Amino acid sequence: MLFSSEQVNRGKKIVNTGTIILILLLLADFTLSLVSNGTKGLTGKIFISGMILFNIFLYYKGNRIAFKVTMFLLSGVYIFIFGLLPVHLVLGLLRMLNILDAYGGALYLVVPVIIITAVSILVFKTGFYEDVLAFKNYYDKIYKTRK
Repeated sequence: MLFSSEQVNRGKKIVNTGTIILILLLLADFTLSLVSNGTKGLTGKIFISGMILFNIFLYYKGNRIAFKVTMFLLSGVYIFIFGLLPVHLVLGLLRMLNILDAYGGALYLVVPVIIITAVSILVFKTGFYEDVLAFKNYYDKIYKTRK
């Protein structure tokens, strides 16, 4: 597939933004764990967060395996940011307004389906996925020619 340089640049910006969000999520998880549990179980969090941060470092140094692992981690970040976070926020708002218990609790299922469908349509209509795919293919092509 041929992609334009604009798509590759947008994809690179999206991936870089995703890595920043991933780092911020790791720091937030570490902070919340430290506040809620103290130092109990902190070594596991430090080890896992350290491995992820080392993987991101290797990705920026040009490691192909680290790139694939980072793209896998970023897919989870994108699912969280675009799918689960809006659902969680809207369900929290509706629960606070006592609207969710109407219709026998069916809104617990209907509202997430509507939000995830709307977000999926929005992501595919804006070309978000194609831009990331263009960057991924460009990165793979550069890595293959570098050997």
